[in-house]
Amino acid sequence: MNEDTFLEAAESGDLESIQGLINDGIDVNTKDIHERTALLKAAKHGHKEIVELLLKHGAEVDHRDNRGTSALYWASTNGHFDIVQMLIEHHSDVDVHDDRGWSAKDQAITHQHSSVVELLNSAGAH
Repeated sequence: MNEDTFLEAAESGDLESIQGLINDGIDVNTKDIHERTALLKAAKHGHKEIVELLLKHGAEVDHRDNRGTSALYWASTNGHFDIVQMLIEHHSDVDVHDDRGWSAKDQAITHQHSSVVELLNSAGAH
């Protein structure tokens, strides 16, 4: 199924497959059973070029999965500074919280990603 292939490609960093499926007209906001989108998966795993491509093609920057996590949350958790910056530039909500009440900034602090914390602070995160 193309949706499964698309989501797997986003997670694994297969830019060529992502581009091909976008060219074939796939919905860039397709979700898995946990409501995770390709953007969320690519941001979580640090695939900057895929994040950029997905945003260019209309990916929902603030989509949240069934646990309330977003692309910004995962990029912050894993210290992907360039992706956090890109998501902020695309007006991602810097104060969104997951179902446990944790924010992207909380995650960056917990995982000691000080440059991400500074970036989130400069974007107005509380």
